[in-house]
Amino acid sequence: MSELIVLTGSSLTLEQLMAIGRGAPVALCEDARVRMHQSERWFSESGKDKILSAKISWLTGVSAAEGRIEPVKRFILSHCAGMGDPLEPAVVRATMAARVNVLAKGLSGCRPICADVFIGMLNQRIVPIVPSRGAVGAAGSAPLAHLLRVACGYGGEAWKDGVRMTASEAMAASTVLSPTEKEALSLINGSTLTVAMAGLVCAYSRRLMHTAEAACALSFEVVRADTDCLNVDALAARNQRSAVQVAERLLNDLDGSEMVSEGRIPDPFSIRCAPAVLGAAREGLNEIEALVMRELNGACDNPLVLGEQHVVEGGNFHGAGVSMAMDRLKVLLTEVAAVSERRTFRMTYGQLSGLPSFLVHGTGTNSGLMLAQYTAASLVSECKVWSHPASVDSIPVAQHQEDHVSMGPIAARGAWQICHALADVLAIELMCGAQGLDFLLSGDGVNEHGEPVQTEPLRAGRGTVQTYDAVRCVVKRWREDRVLHPDLDALGRAVRQGVFVRRVENG
Repeated sequence: MSELIVLTGSSLTLEQLMAIGRGAPVALCEDARVRMHQSERWFSESGKDKILSAKISWLTGVSAAEGRIEPVKRFILSHCAGMGDPLEPAVVRATMAARVNVLAKGLSGCRPICADVFIGMLNQRIVPIVPSRGAVGAAGSAPLAHLLRVACGYGGEAWKDGVRMTASEAMAASTVLSPTEKEALSLINGSTLTVAMAGLVCAYSRRLMHTAEAACALSFEVVRADTDCLNVDALAARNQRSAVQVAERLLNDLDGSEMVSEGRIPDPFSIRCAPAVLGAAREGLNEIEALVMRELNGACDNPLVLGEQHVVEGGNFHGAGVSMAMDRLKVLLTEVAAVSERRTFRMTYGQLSGLPSFLVHGTGTNSGLMLAQYTAASLVSECKVWSHPASVDSIPVAQHQEDHVSMGPIAARGAWQICHALADVLAIELMCGAQGLDFLLSGDGVNEHGEPVQTEPLRAGRGTVQTYDAVRCVVKRWREDRVLHPDLDALGRAVRQGVFVRRVENG
């Protein structure tokens, strides 16, 4: 049973967001309930309670007084304009929790019932079907409207306990929401989908960073690396703390190895500069996580009720900050994938590795892991395409009232796609690293002509042995050609599940 997560408006962590995505139960803190009651009362007394009618009248030129507008329901349904495959249930659950956390700040003029309905859906495992495309990352979010449609009993579809059904079936035993005009606006307003997905992507990326270091250490063993590149004093001279920490963790994995040593001919950059590349990625992720955490616990809404008779129309719904952060994350994840693929290439190239070409005897008869490197190259190329910055690609909408939008959902979705590709690229490096280590551990070598010879078996580092054992628990050593996909798929799943994460985070 997962631990109950209490939403306060100011303390939601990335780990909690991920736990909610996986199904953890949720509650609203009592202080937040008091704040929401007070905020709703202040807004009602402000004289602006017909805000939605006013906005629609201003935008469309049709007066609510003419009787042709049912502001709340029509507003919600008109925004259900998404397209594409549904968002993953974990993303939808995280989005619901993130929106409740915004309301919990007590600045949105919404009643606690708004949070209670969403929380009830989360705890009853009701997950609206939300199309993944059609949001520009500003006001009037189509994905949030699809979510709210289900919560209000206005139709749509949902999963309940993993079974897809109509929204009315899913919500049959649940409380539905009858929102006020301000509540309808607040519940679809802002960049909550972007920050929810960003939070999940950051947590996922942290797992992949650990795995990238484990795979890198395995590759160091296979290519018999010169460990001078891991000298922490030299790295410290550059004033890059994360690079030093990466080197320390790699040295810890390689402790006890007979395969690596100091003072050899310097290795190519994918090996020698691994601390610089992985350290830069770590540093970037740290900064991005900090921004996402602030946003996750911030008042992403408009207008805000800042006190009695104090209602402020601002631009807090705009997703620029998170969108730019996700674009940066896409680049750094792609760099991690690109340098991983170069190490895979080096391990499968016999003249560079000193091992059989494609890490199998009988090259020419056996293709070995040649096609694994092809796949890694293809995945890295996809990452490069997805790395195009979405945040610079604003297109005006809403009759130029929303003349600059963040495209944050596109940026976050691109980062999500790159995470999945990176997981597979790292799985390929792990497979090649374990395969190369098999030769060195057993003394099963080749001479200068590529012919099999017996050499002295070598011992690997204590940490890399753990990584090697984890790989071999998933896939067997490759001795002759067989269908490669099941092994790659199994290792990719293991990477996603965090099988290769064993370090205590220190930055």
